[in-house]
Amino acid sequence: MLPNIAIHQLINQNVNEWFTCADINSKHEIVCGTDQGIIYQTQSSTNENSSNYKQLIGHTKLISDLCYYDPNGCYILSCSADADIRLWRSFSSNAITIYRSHLSPVWCVSAHFKSDRFASGSMDQTVRLWTPDRLDILRTFIYHTDDINSIAFHPNGKYLASGSNDGLIILWALEQAQPARIFKSSSNVEHLTFTSDGNHLVSISHNHEQKSDSISMWDIRSVNEIYVVQNIPSHRRLLKSCQIQNTNNCVTGFNKSLLFFDINNQQEANALFRSEFSNADIKRLIHISSNESNKLIGIIE
Repeated sequence: MLPNIAIHQLINQNVNEWFTCADINSKHEIVCGTDQGIIYQTQSSTNENSSNYKQLIGHTKLISDLCYYDPNGCYILSCSADADIRLWRSFSSNAITIYRSHLSPVWCVSAHFKSDRFASGSMDQTVRLWTPDRLDILRTFIYHTDDINSIAFHPNGKYLASGSNDGLIILWALEQAQPARIFKSSSNVEHLTFTSDGNHLVSISHNHEQKSDSISMWDIRSVNEIYVVQNIPSHRRLLKSCQIQNTNNCVTGFNKSLLFFDINNQQEANALFRSEFSNADIKRLIHISSNESNKLIGIIE
């Protein structure tokens, strides 16, 4: 059975600007980044004809990733090809803090609010651990040999996973700053998501030669790889997956398609259910998340 799906559509009047990433909080306030280095934050409105948004200006190049730092959506974390990481207060035009340590574009950020830490991954092949009240880094993690595309905190906040173009997924023990597990993928690792119980890690990888994606699930304890779906044709790459709350189902997507798979179905390869948006006005999916039981939120353009 499909979850209830709430759709939020973004319309950009600037035809020369491209949405690159987005997130949404519990108040349905959307924050999105563009290839021009501008961040927009929208407010919920009961008037369909009104447009209430704020520009968060400071980055000078493409916004590569962003997220709400806290569950209430009071703070926003962003990173950019300009190599900066910025912390913003919601609906404030200027950043509270700018974090500078990476030597190259920063491709991904992830926050763990309960432990008051966040992490970043970069083209400089390093993962860095931060806390908001310090400008200098807590730790630097070095092992990867290529760009780091995705990072994700384990639910308990004691571990961090990183995925890279070198095909490695590394589970870092944060206090020791050492790899606790190393998983080897056959292609570039684009996205990582822990299951809610923390026992498995879902990865999405992209094969440039075959122009296809694959979804794998990794057992954290045994380091075994379980292919969920292989050889998904993708001229536009899959989005980061999310687990639908209080279910065993995960979802990813691209363009106008949502792809659902059961994380408990470890026997049947390529067990995938696909759902399409039929609205001609929809161009593509930008973000998917789930913060309520059996409910899915999609941000589209």
